[in-house]
Amino acid sequence: MNMIKKLSIVLGLFFALNSQASETKLPYFGAKFEPPAGKAIHGWGQITHGWNTDHPGAKGDIQDYRDYVSEVAPYTPAIVSFYIHPQRENGQAQLEGFIKRYRQFASENSWQMAQIGYDFNPEQVLSGKSDTQLALFFNAMRDIGKPVLMRIGWEFNNRGHFDPVGYREGFKYIVNKMREMKVTNIATLWHASAPDLNKLTGMPILEDHHYMDYYPGDEYVDWWSISQFSPKALYSPGSVEFYQNAAKHQKPVFIGESSPWFTSGQGFSFRDPNNLQESLDWFEAYFKVFEQYPQIKGMNIIIVDWQRWNWIWPQIKTGFNNARLDLHSDLATHYKKWISNERFIHSDDFEQTFLSEKKP
Repeated sequence: MNMIKKLSIVLGLFFALNSQASETKLPYFGAKFEPPAGKAIHGWGQITHGWNTDHPGAKGDIQDYRDYVSEVAPYTPAIVSFYIHPQRENGQAQLEGFIKRYRQFASENSWQMAQIGYDFNPEQVLSGKSDTQLALFFNAMRDIGKPVLMRIGWEFNNRGHFDPVGYREGFKYIVNKMREMKVTNIATLWHASAPDLNKLTGMPILEDHHYMDYYPGDEYVDWWSISQFSPKALYSPGSVEFYQNAAKHQKPVFIGESSPWFTSGQGFSFRDPNNLQESLDWFEAYFKVFEQYPQIKGMNIIIVDWQRWNWIWPQIKTGFNNARLDLHSDLATHYKKWISNERFIHSDDFEQTFLSEKKP
């Protein structure tokens, strides 16, 4: 074999290995509040919008949170999730009630960041009718000082939620208002439902538009976010495309809503809360997605008693199942092994990484 041919083979091997190394390199995109490469933020949800106005259906919300913290100790979640519908009939009461209760909650608890679902009506926002509400919200968030992931108009591609143009322009209007007010402790989340739910379920859950039709643009979005309630949807072609497309846009992915609703089997059958193996299968599939798609840099796991929530979805006669960890004596033990993985950032880790002078 002559020298030129040998050199060609060596160079070929070098570039092949280098290409493989770059493909497996753990990503860091530099987004606001993004954890370091190879890390993901542990978050819990959810405290419902009923908490804002003392709705009877929300009475167990705080207890669900406290019980979760106790079950997973010492791995306190770094994120807690909240909701506001400021333009509903009782929207002003929701907004003012949320600010009052959130201010108190933030002063008493050890978590570090809030994920806040902020619903909006595009027509009201774009007409300026919601400016007073936005100013009230942004001033309060700045004053309280906790880092915030603001999920603006979550699950925007669900049927009946938004039209693409109104959503895009409303999202941009809200972000521009935040920037005009020089609020710096909020990162924006652009949150979709899994893009192929219609095909997966055989039901018209989503609008016919592609999710990218709703995209406000890279300059307005800090994180991409997605809802995941089924192991099948976690790895569906639409979801995988979403994860990969986020990386192409240099955006980390946040699983903004997730809970063990459905089994890991075929279809979308409800998980039997009395079947320990079905719960373990769901969580195993869930935590594996962070290894397979390292651009997923945060999660919000909804570990609550969904049976209390029939007031939100009265059309679902049986209600969703109970997702608490105390259903089985062994479930919390297994769950803690997954959440204790060095990949996950908890409350104390978040404080050291983001709220000290250290840079991610």
